[in-house]
Amino acid sequence: MKKYYFKAQTTEGPISGLIDSRSKKSAKKELSNSGYMVTEIKKPRKFSNKVFWNFIEALHALLDENTTLSEALNLLTSTNSHTISGISSQLNNELSEGNDFLDALETVFYELDVAIISLLRVGYENAGLETSLLHIINAKTQKDALVVETQKAVAYPFFVLTVSLLVLVIIFDNVLPEFKGLIAQDSQSRLTIGIMSFAGKGYRTALTLFWSVIGFLCLIAMFRSTKVSRLILEKVLNQTPGLGKLLRMSTKLHFLENMSLALTLKSDLRHSLKFSVRGISNGYHQSLLLTVEKEILEGVSFEDALARTGLFERMELLRIGLAEKAAKLPETFQALSTSNIRSKQKWVQLVVQLLGPVAIIILGVIIFFVAFAVVTPMMSLQQSVG
Repeated sequence: MKKYYFKAQTTEGPISGLIDSRSKKSAKKELSNSGYMVTEIKKPRKFSNKVFWNFIEALHALLDENTTLSEALNLLTSTNSHTISGISSQLNNELSEGNDFLDALETVFYELDVAIISLLRVGYENAGLETSLLHIINAKTQKDALVVETQKAVAYPFFVLTVSLLVLVIIFDNVLPEFKGLIAQDSQSRLTIGIMSFAGKGYRTALTLFWSVIGFLCLIAMFRSTKVSRLILEKVLNQTPGLGKLLRMSTKLHFLENMSLALTLKSDLRHSLKFSVRGISNGYHQSLLLTVEKEILEGVSFEDALARTGLFERMELLRIGLAEKAAKLPETFQALSTSNIRSKQKWVQLVVQLLGPVAIIILGVIIFFVAFAVVTPMMSLQQSVG
């Protein structure tokens, strides 16, 4: 399915937005069948991630000076940046047609992260858009710093492993085949026989592994292509040891961030839950959290409802339960969100620090087995000759 931007006339006035369709012709036909008089239809311009953040930072700078949203968009329309000016003009056009600001933003940047949109909507619908903008900008700054640190740590081990694999391919394809013919079969250990079985197959094995990884990634992409298969995949991954814990940690962090922001902006618990659950990208975890609001309406405590999702630790649930009784949920969710962010940063930094030593250990193990496979038969050959 492709996305098309359209403008149309209806009995209630002009309307615009995005529609998913196989082609421009079929999109126009679908709109006409819905009673719209299409005046314009085209493929939407795709803005880069960098453009989006430039626009968000500019908008936040203006709102931080106590400028209203409409005034800020009008000021951005007159900027020297042709891209920012064009985005602001398009947003103004959407707003003039009576569209919601967040809906208009999703139309212009139609591939936005669900979590970002959710955080912005929390602020926008609770008169705290500037606070939401500041929150996502700070979160992006922290994430960018962590990514840069990770890239620096990964660069050296990745380079070493890549060069080592190339050297191993050369050894297996050019050295071991000739050496294999000099060694008697009965003088080889099982390990040597196993390693020697790959003699002359280094490049082929590396190529097989490469295409296997590509195939696995394509299989995951295929599973994520439909809602049902994606839900099944997410459920399976949630039960996977290690990976499931990481996914639950990520979902919990997004949920706590959204709840903290919504409650700080004086949103009630029910609306805060609705906003927070909407921002969860993991469909399986979202389905678990959707039951929380229903259970609360049925008289179940917030602590017990969250406990049934299996996403929170016992101590976190205890703190939420005490905060609910003491009417201090905003402060508690803020503290839990900060604590989980620090925990995530600590684990990422630990993994980054271990990458170098682990890469060296893996390389050392590979070299040991290859050397063992070569040296042991050589010693046997030398003894037989002597």
